Amino acid sequence: MVYAVLKSKSLLPKCYSLFKLILIISLLFIGYNFYKKFTWSIINWSIEDSSVISTSRSYNCLLNLENNSNITSLYYRHATAERNSSYPFISGDTFRAFADYVFDETKQDKFESLKYGDIVFVKADVFNKFFQEPYNSIKQPFVLVTHNSDFFAPRNFAPKLNDKKLIAWYASNPDVRNHSKIFPIPIGLANTRWDFGELKRLTNGFKKYRKPWSNRTNLLYVNFSVRNNPVERQAALSQARKFKNVTIVNKKISYETYLEQVGNTRFVLSPPGNGLDCHRTWEAMLMGAVPVVISSGLDPLFKNTPTVILKAWTDLNETLLSSYKLSSYDNVVSPVLCARYWFQRLLKYRER
Repeated sequence: MVYAVLKSKSLLPKCYSLFKLILIISLLFIGYNFYKKFTWSIINWSIEDSSVISTSRSYNCLLNLENNSNITSLYYRHATAERNSSYPFISGDTFRAFADYVFDETKQDKFESLKYGDIVFVKADVFNKFFQEPYNSIKQPFVLVTHNSDFFAPRNFAPKLNDKKLIAWYASNPDVRNHSKIFPIPIGLANTRWDFGELKRLTNGFKKYRKPWSNRTNLLYVNFSVRNNPVERQAALSQARKFKNVTIVNKKISYETYLEQVGNTRFVLSPPGNGLDCHRTWEAMLMGAVPVVISSGLDPLFKNTPTVILKAWTDLNETLLSSYKLSSYDNVVSPVLCARYWFQRLLKYRER
């Protein structure tokens, strides 16, 4: 009896060491899988030859990781319950929230204190009001951002591009191409006040339904209303109907089902609707699918993203899409979908 007790005591250190080893291995395994699941890399794609050019740096967009502790003051400056930011992703209200000044239907800032390079957010359908006394009151060169409307820009205000106090104009639906001062910006995800813009639903769908490229069983996904732009959308739909491996949704489905279906497809057809851009394009990118769009003033946005840009809808065919080798697209979130990328880009104008 005494021998048994002594023997059991002598085993305690060994058991403790074994327990520690098992615990360490378990923690390392959990940590590795967490890292693997949530680490994203930027890759540059060549649409012409469908090849990967580089994998230069990581971009932890989804994790809200920043090298700055003042995230709230930077990205939620003008955020409200009705106009909240979609940070870490980009949306109209994300641009609005991190601007220095806002001019829309809910808030009309004064510009007496505007400094060189400050960012002014204007809702695109209130141009007529902004380009009167508010614009004239601005004395320092500034950066203009227009969004949250299907209205095109600059429309009849194109002469303002020649004004020295307008450093640059970033527009969600640009109708001027190849001008040194005007740049396209994404419509991005839907604003958070809409059900299909709720961040929790998007991130949950991302984690649950985004499949590796090689595991996706559907080639082309089609889910849009032709009524919004009959000419463009009917042409795109007619071409898609020629595919054998295609999913065409003709009925209303839940947003979760939509995300699940996008997470299982390789390409998403995204013709323009009321404006040039569609939330569908950016939802597809988030879910790891490749948007198929028609060439427009938005083309510069897609330069370093996995996107198929067509000159005409008649160019769309199953052989073309099947030729793309995109197996390295797993675990990629394009930087143009992220708030930090755009904030840093707009901030650069403050450097004289």
